[in-house]
Amino acid sequence: MKAIFGDTIDKIFFWESLKILFFVCFLVLSLDLLLNLVKELEDLNNDYSFGKMFKYLFLISLGRLCEILPLCAVISAILTFGFLSDSGELIAAQILGKSLSSSVLNILKPIIIVLFLTLLSFEFFTPTLESAANNLKYKKEEIVKTSQWIQKDNVMANFSFEKSRGSDVILYFLGPDKKLSTIVEAESFEVQEDSWQLNNAFENINKKEFEAFYWKNAPVVGINEKLGLKEMSLSQVLKILSQTGPERERKKISYEFWKKLLEPFSAIAIILLSLSLSLILFSKNKNLERLLFGSLMAFGFNLILKIFGNVAIINNVSPSLAILLPSLLVALIGIRMLKLN
Repeated sequence: MKAIFGDTIDKIFFWESLKILFFVCFLVLSLDLLLNLVKELEDLNNDYSFGKMFKYLFLISLGRLCEILPLCAVISAILTFGFLSDSGELIAAQILGKSLSSSVLNILKPIIIVLFLTLLSFEFFTPTLESAANNLKYKKEEIVKTSQWIQKDNVMANFSFEKSRGSDVILYFLGPDKKLSTIVEAESFEVQEDSWQLNNAFENINKKEFEAFYWKNAPVVGINEKLGLKEMSLSQVLKILSQTGPERERKKISYEFWKKLLEPFSAIAIILLSLSLSLILFSKNKNLERLLFGSLMAFGFNLILKIFGNVAIINNVSPSLAILLPSLLVALIGIRMLKLN
């Protein structure tokens, strides 16, 4: 425990940082849920009552908190640093032999702990709550199944998606005269690189059964929109990445997976840069400016990661590198600037 909290000054910085982090999270989450409340009011009907609406907002609150936490972390770190600087506690700590880097580390400790706790939430809690929220608001057929038609060459397909895999697929094969030649049905299918694999398929015309039936040169289906990633744990998404083609769609999911997994590191990186810049840009009692600055830094860095992610997908670069390299560069710049101060 002493390694975490340290001496008295370290404890003061730790708890001050944690207190401000909770306060910022409470404010931002309250605002976020208020905006969601206004949006949900438009969806009220006989099946979706006020009671269900408030229960729905409660169920999604943990997921929303995890999504806004990086922004809250940046804002709270800058505000904590500014508060301790304005009150003279940072200077007092330096007089007592504490380096600026040590003070920054003590401010970051509770933030780092909370950020990594979000990974546990993404794995064990958020998917279940998101699924419960959607089942509460929507009818089962609306949330679980998205039926659609698609055609390529002489084959028409009607199918649905149930979370991580396709279901209830019917392939209609047309002859040269555009008349129906045969029908193949299956309860489930998997999208591969250039084909669909229908599991336990049945051909109606010839009454044949197939353990696996392949639709060659099948169209690419936008699996990223159909999988309901919020309802899946990190391990489930990783399993999908190892099983599901096509390559470009898999990279989109891979980017979202690595972005979520590396989010704590990315947030810490932008915090380090923001703190070092705030030392240069702001004098005492400039908390509003610090708040706006932290928000802009967080949004700006998130935009940069999205740009790098899209570039990586287009140019066949690993999505993990597209997130890790900018974060590492920003972190190194931030650490270097803090040492110079």
